[in-house]
Amino acid sequence: MVSSISSSNKQSIISVGIDIGTTTTQLVISRLTIKNIAPGSAVPRMEITDKEVLHRSDIHFTPLKDHDLIDAVAVARIVESEYRTAGLTPEGIDTGAVIITGETAKKENAKNILESMAGLAGDFVVATAGVNLESILAGKGSGAAAFSKEKHRVTVNIDIGGGTSNIGVFREGRTIDTACLNIGGHLIEIEKHSDKITYIAEPARAVLRECGLSLLVGDRVHLSELKTVAQMMAKCVVETITSHTLMD
Repeated sequence: MVSSISSSNKQSIISVGIDIGTTTTQLVISRLTIKNIAPGSAVPRMEITDKEVLHRSDIHFTPLKDHDLIDAVAVARIVESEYRTAGLTPEGIDTGAVIITGETAKKENAKNILESMAGLAGDFVVATAGVNLESILAGKGSGAAAFSKEKHRVTVNIDIGGGTSNIGVFREGRTIDTACLNIGGHLIEIEKHSDKITYIAEPARAVLRECGLSLLVGDRVHLSELKTVAQMMAKCVVETITSHTLMD
């Protein structure tokens, strides 16, 4: 349902953006105004000139079949449910993009997600966000890029997620450096209402070794040990953003 507005070189489309992260999944439905900004008879150059957010979803836990596979069918159900909440149908969505970030970007079934989304939007694009893209998206979304331009200062944005921490450095609104650390808040899982470890991601094993902790799945963990792990992760972030190599 692409509808023209006011003039022939403008179009209004409904778009859905879905962020599937290590821990959470969220989607935003927007109305985008696209305009041909090329002069006269020049080759058309389409640009988004306006955006109106129509619906911002609740934050859902990312559905996984296990720790290695995203549950693509469950993701599609989340999208369908949010469509109903927004009062929209798949036929009313022109286009969409699924961005898979963090540890989930390493999962093997991005193709399955694309297949499960068939029929939920006119043209769905599924992409796994690499180090650069995720760091840039986080920096622009947080306002760090705009702040660097407004204040004429080099600005660092740190996006700490469930599986990775992405760092973007901005100057005058432009990205000048990025970095990604395999540390985050969901690399060690603990049984609900218990102190028993149920899962340890591979990057967390390296952190545990650095901390001198020999914790394994099934072990009981103390709060003091978890604090030690968190402090080591924080130290890694600080060392990265204060190193000369990142800013040079």
